[in-house]
Amino acid sequence: MSERQIISKILRLNKYIYNELLNLNGALQKGIAIYLAVVTLTTLSTFRFFNGMIEFLESNLVIFKDEMSYEEFQMFRSLIDELSVIFVQQDSTSSVLISSIITTSVTTIIGLLICFLILKFLFRKDPKPIDLLIISFFSSVPGLLVFPVLFIQNPLLQALLVFITSIYALIAFGSGIKQVYLLRNIEAVLVVIALTFGGSILGST
Repeated sequence: MSERQIISKILRLNKYIYNELLNLNGALQKGIAIYLAVVTLTTLSTFRFFNGMIEFLESNLVIFKDEMSYEEFQMFRSLIDELSVIFVQQDSTSSVLISSIITTSVTTIIGLLICFLILKFLFRKDPKPIDLLIISFFSSVPGLLVFPVLFIQNPLLQALLVFITSIYALIAFGSGIKQVYLLRNIEAVLVVIALTFGGSILGST
């Protein structure tokens, strides 16, 4: 099965693709490559979005001036200036990408550990850590669709696209977990919530 076929089936939420991937030679290596590509694109797109938002606020400060007191406006303006300086200082793309990959990977692993425990002890399944990694890596494929954010100028469209692709990836993960472990919809939703919030909360402590 070619990479194009794999990506197409994942995006169409094919009912058998994840079981096929678990039996595919070199699935883990391909999954890691996709995961790294998605993290890279997501990081660049997020910085593009925040830079665009800051530029939008800087160029439209006069709009907010009439809605605030002088002190509030000065505080707001100072905050925008500080954010702008922070993003200018984050100009080293390679260091930002490495930091993002490490942080995202730690959060993902913690989330998958929680998913493993839920599947094993709550739903009485027999999950394998490597299978969960493969499902997680390949379910990140919708993140590749965030690529247009690098070229879109409108911050609202950028935010919308980042949000939609993030939700799409969670749906893809839920679809993979459901078909591999034969879960009910509510069980799949619980596992997705555990991956999302469990990994984020514990990863930030």
